[in-house]
Amino acid sequence: MAKRFASACGTGRDRTARHVLGVATLTALCLTPAADAGPALERVKGFFCNAKNDSIAFLQQKAKGENEEMAANAVNKSIAAFSCAYYIPATAVHTGEHTVIEDGLVFKLESYMFLPEKVERWRGTVFGSLGTARPAPADI
Repeated sequence: MAKRFASACGTGRDRTARHVLGVATLTALCLTPAADAGPALERVKGFFCNAKNDSIAFLQQKAKGENEEMAANAVNKSIAAFSCAYYIPATAVHTGEHTVIEDGLVFKLESYMFLPEKVERWRGTVFGSLGTARPAPADI
């Protein structure tokens, strides 16, 4: 029986060589980036809008001083549809970033493809203003 086991598994030297080769192969597979790796799934939450323009309107409301809920309600009322809302943690794929300049404000928008519905939604931040600060009335 010991002879059969030794012949099936090889000698100690053969097993060591196979072990080293196996470890080297596994290491090479783990360190090599996968060419077919799909997009990275993320868990996202927060306020998202269904359209890019709705997201810009939402961010403009926030820049005016509205909180997120009031800004979302203002946008939804203005378009007479349900577009901007808070999303609890959901699975999505980041599909891109866009910088938009509108009315002197710079917006950084991100688009996500929500799964499993495969619906694109937008969120973003007000990145800055292109306007110059007016002098204070006391300075004039």
